[in-house]
Amino acid sequence: MRSLLLLALATAPVVTELPEHLVADPRAPVVTEATLLENERFWPYQTALTADGSLGVLIRVEQGGLARLDFGRDGKRTIPVSDTDLVVRANQIRTGLLEKAAPNFVLALGPRLVDSGSDELRPYPFATVAEKPGFVCVFADPGQAEFASIVAALSPLHERHGLATILFPQGEHPDPALREKLRALKWTVPFVYDHLSESYTRSLLKDGVKVPAVVLLTREGRVLLERAWSPDVTAELSAALDVAFAATTASAPGAAGH
Repeated sequence: MRSLLLLALATAPVVTELPEHLVADPRAPVVTEATLLENERFWPYQTALTADGSLGVLIRVEQGGLARLDFGRDGKRTIPVSDTDLVVRANQIRTGLLEKAAPNFVLALGPRLVDSGSDELRPYPFATVAEKPGFVCVFADPGQAEFASIVAALSPLHERHGLATILFPQGEHPDPALREKLRALKWTVPFVYDHLSESYTRSLLKDGVKVPAVVLLTREGRVLLERAWSPDVTAELSAALDVAFAATTASAPGAAGH
Protein backbone atom coordinates (compact mmCIF):
# COMPACT_ATOMS: atom_id res chain seq x y z
CA MET A 1 0.00 0.00 0.00
CA ARG A 2 1.23 3.53 -0.65
CA SER A 3 -0.02 6.99 0.25
CA LEU A 4 -1.44 9.32 -2.39
CA LEU A 5 -3.46 12.51 -2.10
CA LEU A 6 -6.01 12.47 -4.90
CA LEU A 7 -6.44 15.65 -6.89
CA ALA A 8 -10.21 15.91 -6.92
CA LEU A 9 -13.16 18.06 -5.99
CA ALA A 10 -12.60 19.67 -2.63
CA THR A 11 -15.98 18.49 -1.42
CA ALA A 12 -15.34 14.87 -2.35
CA PRO A 13 -13.99 12.26 0.06
CA VAL A 14 -10.22 11.79 -0.14
CA VAL A 15 -8.49 8.43 -0.45
CA THR A 16 -5.03 8.42 1.10
CA GLU A 17 -4.27 4.73 0.58
CA LEU A 18 -4.38 2.97 -2.77
CA PRO A 19 -3.85 -0.71 -3.55
CA GLU A 20 -0.63 -1.31 -5.47
CA HIS A 21 -1.20 -0.91 -9.19
CA LEU A 22 1.67 -2.02 -11.43
CA VAL A 23 1.06 -1.28 -15.10
CA ALA A 24 4.49 -0.47 -16.61
CA ASP A 25 5.41 -2.89 -19.39
CA PRO A 26 8.44 -1.69 -21.40
CA ARG A 27 8.29 -4.77 -23.64
CA ALA A 28 4.79 -3.86 -24.85
CA PRO A 29 4.57 -2.27 -28.32
CA VAL A 30 4.94 1.49 -28.48
CA VAL A 31 1.55 3.19 -28.15
CA THR A 32 0.47 5.30 -31.13
CA GLU A 33 -2.59 7.40 -31.90
CA ALA A 34 -3.97 4.41 -33.81
CA THR A 35 -3.49 1.99 -30.89
CA LEU A 36 -4.29 4.27 -27.94
CA LEU A 37 -7.92 3.14 -27.65
CA GLU A 38 -6.97 -0.52 -27.29
CA ASN A 39 -4.12 0.22 -24.87
CA GLU A 40 -6.32 1.64 -22.15
CA ARG A 41 -4.15 0.28 -19.33
CA PHE A 42 -1.64 2.98 -20.27
CA TRP A 43 -4.13 5.86 -20.39
CA PRO A 44 -2.91 8.71 -18.18
CA TYR A 45 -5.25 10.25 -15.64
CA GLN A 46 -4.41 13.73 -16.90
CA THR A 47 -3.28 15.15 -20.22
CA ALA A 48 -2.27 18.53 -21.59
CA LEU A 49 -3.19 20.37 -24.76
CA THR A 50 -0.17 20.71 -27.02
CA ALA A 51 -1.21 24.22 -28.09
CA ASP A 52 -1.16 25.94 -24.71
CA GLY A 53 -0.39 23.33 -22.07
CA SER A 54 -3.85 23.44 -20.49
CA LEU A 55 -4.20 20.45 -18.20
CA GLY A 56 -7.35 18.32 -18.14
CA VAL A 57 -8.55 15.03 -16.70
CA LEU A 58 -9.02 12.27 -19.26
CA ILE A 59 -12.56 10.93 -19.11
CA ARG A 60 -11.99 8.45 -21.93
CA VAL A 61 -10.55 7.86 -25.37
CA GLU A 62 -13.22 7.34 -28.03
CA GLN A 63 -13.48 5.91 -31.52
CA GLY A 64 -12.19 8.06 -34.36
CA GLY A 65 -9.08 9.33 -32.60
CA LEU A 66 -10.98 11.47 -30.09
CA ALA A 67 -10.56 12.08 -26.38
CA ARG A 68 -13.13 13.41 -23.92
CA LEU A 69 -11.49 15.69 -21.35
CA ASP A 70 -12.64 17.55 -18.25
CA PHE A 71 -11.06 20.98 -17.75
CA GLY A 72 -12.91 21.71 -14.50
CA ARG A 73 -14.34 25.23 -14.53
CA ASP A 74 -13.52 25.51 -18.24
CA GLY A 75 -15.89 22.64 -19.03
CA LYS A 76 -15.72 19.32 -20.82
CA ARG A 77 -14.54 18.94 -24.41
CA THR A 78 -14.12 16.17 -26.96
CA ILE A 79 -11.04 16.87 -29.05
CA PRO A 80 -8.61 15.01 -31.35
CA VAL A 81 -6.01 12.93 -29.55
CA SER A 82 -3.45 14.61 -31.81
CA ASP A 83 -4.13 17.92 -30.03
CA THR A 84 -2.94 16.47 -26.70
CA ASP A 85 0.12 14.79 -25.21
CA LEU A 86 -1.90 11.62 -24.51
CA VAL A 87 0.32 9.37 -26.60
CA VAL A 88 3.47 10.75 -25.00
CA ARG A 89 2.12 10.21 -21.50
CA ALA A 90 0.81 6.74 -22.37
CA ASN A 91 4.29 5.69 -23.45
CA GLN A 92 5.78 7.19 -20.32
CA ILE A 93 3.42 4.99 -18.29
CA ARG A 94 4.29 2.01 -20.49
CA THR A 95 8.02 2.45 -19.86
CA GLY A 96 7.64 3.32 -16.17
CA LEU A 97 8.70 6.96 -16.46
CA LEU A 98 5.25 8.12 -15.31
CA GLU A 99 3.41 6.52 -12.41
CA LYS A 100 -0.20 5.43 -12.75
CA ALA A 101 -1.80 5.11 -9.34
CA ALA A 102 -4.96 3.20 -10.32
CA PRO A 103 -7.26 2.54 -13.29
CA ASN A 104 -8.71 5.88 -14.37
CA PHE A 105 -12.40 5.26 -13.73
CA VAL A 106 -11.63 3.59 -10.41
CA LEU A 107 -9.53 6.58 -9.35
CA ALA A 108 -12.17 9.09 -10.45
CA LEU A 109 -15.26 7.43 -8.93
CA GLY A 110 -13.92 5.17 -6.21
CA PRO A 111 -13.81 7.85 -3.49
CA ARG A 112 -17.21 9.28 -4.41
CA LEU A 113 -19.52 6.36 -3.73
CA VAL A 114 -21.92 5.65 -0.89
CA ASP A 115 -22.34 2.10 0.42
CA SER A 116 -26.08 1.43 0.37
CA GLY A 117 -25.53 -2.07 1.75
CA SER A 118 -24.11 -0.78 5.01
CA ASP A 119 -26.20 -0.50 8.18
CA GLU A 120 -24.93 3.08 8.51
CA LEU A 121 -24.24 5.84 6.04
CA ARG A 122 -20.61 5.44 4.95
CA PRO A 123 -18.40 5.53 1.85
CA TYR A 124 -18.22 2.44 -0.31
CA PRO A 125 -14.81 0.80 0.28
CA PHE A 126 -12.31 2.01 -2.28
CA ALA A 127 -10.44 -1.30 -2.17
CA THR A 128 -13.63 -3.08 -3.26
CA VAL A 129 -14.06 -0.72 -6.21
CA ALA A 130 -10.45 -1.33 -7.21
CA GLU A 131 -11.08 -5.07 -7.48
CA LYS A 132 -13.87 -4.73 -10.05
CA PRO A 133 -13.11 -5.53 -13.72
CA GLY A 134 -15.84 -3.20 -14.99
CA PHE A 135 -18.96 -1.23 -14.12
CA VAL A 136 -22.61 -0.96 -15.12
CA CYS A 137 -23.44 2.72 -14.65
CA VAL A 138 -27.13 3.52 -14.26
CA PHE A 139 -28.33 7.10 -14.68
CA ALA A 140 -31.88 7.29 -13.34
CA ASP A 141 -34.14 9.31 -11.08
CA PRO A 142 -35.13 7.25 -8.02
CA GLY A 143 -38.18 9.48 -7.63
CA GLN A 144 -39.70 8.45 -10.96
CA ALA A 145 -42.32 5.69 -11.21
CA GLU A 146 -40.22 3.69 -13.68
CA PHE A 147 -37.29 3.42 -11.28
CA ALA A 148 -38.63 0.27 -9.62
CA SER A 149 -38.93 -1.48 -13.00
CA ILE A 150 -35.38 -0.45 -13.92
CA VAL A 151 -34.14 -1.91 -10.66
CA ALA A 152 -36.05 -5.15 -11.23
CA ALA A 153 -34.61 -5.50 -14.74
CA LEU A 154 -31.01 -4.78 -13.77
CA SER A 155 -30.85 -6.58 -10.42
CA PRO A 156 -29.86 -9.96 -11.95
CA LEU A 157 -26.84 -8.32 -13.58
CA HIS A 158 -25.38 -6.88 -10.39
CA GLU A 159 -21.98 -8.51 -9.69
CA ARG A 160 -22.23 -10.59 -12.87
CA HIS A 161 -18.68 -11.57 -13.84
CA GLY A 162 -17.53 -9.60 -10.83
CA LEU A 163 -18.73 -6.24 -12.14
CA ALA A 164 -20.30 -3.59 -9.92
CA THR A 165 -23.46 -1.64 -10.69
CA ILE A 166 -23.22 2.06 -9.81
CA LEU A 167 -26.22 4.38 -9.57
CA PHE A 168 -25.87 8.02 -10.62
CA PRO A 169 -29.05 9.45 -9.06
CA GLN A 170 -30.79 12.12 -11.11
CA GLY A 171 -32.68 14.86 -9.32
CA GLU A 172 -32.16 15.80 -5.69
CA HIS A 173 -32.07 12.83 -3.34
CA PRO A 174 -30.30 13.23 0.02
CA ASP A 175 -27.83 10.43 0.58
CA PRO A 176 -29.50 8.99 3.72
CA ALA A 177 -32.92 8.85 2.07
CA LEU A 178 -31.58 7.27 -1.12
CA ARG A 179 -29.71 4.66 0.88
CA GLU A 180 -32.94 3.69 2.62
CA LYS A 181 -34.84 3.56 -0.67
CA LEU A 182 -32.29 1.23 -2.25
CA ARG A 183 -32.31 -1.01 0.79
CA ALA A 184 -36.10 -1.17 0.66
CA LEU A 185 -35.87 -2.24 -2.99
CA LYS A 186 -33.19 -4.82 -2.05
CA TRP A 187 -30.87 -3.23 -4.62
CA THR A 188 -27.94 -2.30 -2.43
CA VAL A 189 -25.63 -0.99 -5.13
CA PRO A 190 -23.12 1.81 -4.49
CA PHE A 191 -24.31 5.24 -5.58
CA VAL A 192 -22.61 8.57 -6.29
CA TYR A 193 -22.96 11.26 -3.65
CA ASP A 194 -25.98 13.45 -4.37
CA HIS A 195 -23.97 16.68 -4.68
CA LEU A 196 -21.59 15.10 -7.22
CA SER A 197 -23.94 13.04 -9.37
CA GLU A 198 -25.00 15.78 -11.78
CA SER A 199 -21.41 16.71 -12.59
CA TYR A 200 -20.37 13.13 -13.24
CA THR A 201 -23.47 12.51 -15.31
CA ARG A 202 -22.49 15.37 -17.63
CA SER A 203 -18.94 14.01 -17.81
CA LEU A 204 -19.81 10.45 -18.66
CA LEU A 205 -22.90 10.62 -20.86
CA LYS A 206 -22.48 11.68 -24.46
CA ASP A 207 -24.43 14.71 -25.58
CA GLY A 208 -27.85 13.66 -26.78
CA VAL A 209 -28.16 10.52 -24.64
CA LYS A 210 -31.31 10.97 -22.58
CA VAL A 211 -31.75 9.68 -19.05
CA PRO A 212 -32.58 7.19 -17.79
CA ALA A 213 -29.59 5.55 -19.42
CA VAL A 214 -27.16 2.69 -18.92
CA VAL A 215 -23.44 2.68 -19.72
CA LEU A 216 -21.08 -0.30 -19.53
CA LEU A 217 -17.53 0.79 -18.73
CA THR A 218 -14.15 -0.81 -18.18
CA ARG A 219 -11.95 0.02 -15.18
CA GLU A 220 -10.30 2.70 -17.28
CA GLY A 221 -13.57 4.27 -18.42
CA ARG A 222 -13.70 2.90 -21.97
CA VAL A 223 -17.32 2.72 -23.14
CA LEU A 224 -18.46 -0.75 -24.20
CA LEU A 225 -22.18 0.04 -24.39
CA GLU A 226 -24.19 3.24 -23.98
CA ARG A 227 -27.96 3.28 -24.32
CA ALA A 228 -30.96 5.31 -23.28
CA TRP A 229 -33.11 3.06 -21.10
CA SER A 230 -35.76 0.77 -22.51
CA PRO A 231 -36.79 -2.75 -21.45
CA ASP A 232 -34.88 -4.12 -24.45
CA VAL A 233 -31.59 -2.77 -23.12
CA THR A 234 -31.28 -5.51 -20.50
CA ALA A 235 -30.71 -8.29 -23.02
CA GLU A 236 -28.22 -6.19 -24.98
CA LEU A 237 -26.37 -5.27 -21.81
CA SER A 238 -26.29 -8.88 -20.65
CA ALA A 239 -24.79 -9.99 -23.95
CA ALA A 240 -22.19 -7.20 -23.86
CA LEU A 241 -21.22 -8.20 -20.33
CA ASP A 242 -20.68 -11.81 -21.36
CA VAL A 243 -18.60 -10.88 -24.40
CA ALA A 244 -16.35 -8.45 -22.55
CA PHE A 245 -15.97 -10.05 -19.12
CA ALA A 246 -16.71 -13.80 -19.19
CA ALA A 247 -13.02 -14.52 -19.85
CA THR A 248 -12.08 -12.40 -16.83
CA THR A 249 -14.25 -14.55 -14.59
CA ALA A 250 -12.89 -17.77 -16.06
CA SER A 251 -9.27 -16.71 -15.46
CA ALA A 252 -9.81 -15.42 -11.92
CA PRO A 253 -8.03 -17.26 -9.08
CA GLY A 254 -10.14 -20.09 -7.81
CA ALA A 255 -12.22 -20.38 -11.00
CA ALA A 256 -12.89 -23.83 -12.35
CA GLY A 257 -9.85 -25.21 -14.11
CA HIS A 258 -7.48 -22.68 -12.47
